[in-house]
Amino acid sequence: MGMDLGRFIKSPDFEIRITTYRDIFQVEALEHDRFGEEYKKLSAAITMSKSDLGKMGLKSGDRVRLTSNSGSVVVEVKESKRDEPGGIAFMVNSPWSNAIISGETGGKGIPEFKNIAAKISLAKEEITPLEKLVPGMQA
Repeated sequence: MGMDLGRFIKSPDFEIRITTYRDIFQVEALEHDRFGEEYKKLSAAITMSKSDLGKMGLKSGDRVRLTSNSGSVVVEVKESKRDEPGGIAFMVNSPWSNAIISGETGGKGIPEFKNIAAKISLAKEEITPLEKLVPGMQA
């Protein structure tokens, strides 16, 4: 099965805004199996509208690289079941979303979790392993 490498040759960067949120299922998965596959599946993901995916030439299940001023991470992209406004993507609070959230609090005392500016592009690499994101964690 040949990979469609043509998709990687000119993988453009798109600007998106990421909003992070808490997810009860993810919290349950974390308690049930700390940092297991289920947790990774729920956490190492970004959700976007169907129209944004189409515009960016991405499809559900693709791996994408997210890059912000604070860092870069590879996650899986998922299509939103709702009709989201264009240009906005959603991520569960997790080590993956934390990797691109600035520690800068802008004088407010809490980091900016909503409206994180990032670039998104198709990625060849595997999803960023948790060990790389959580300092001191051994695989």
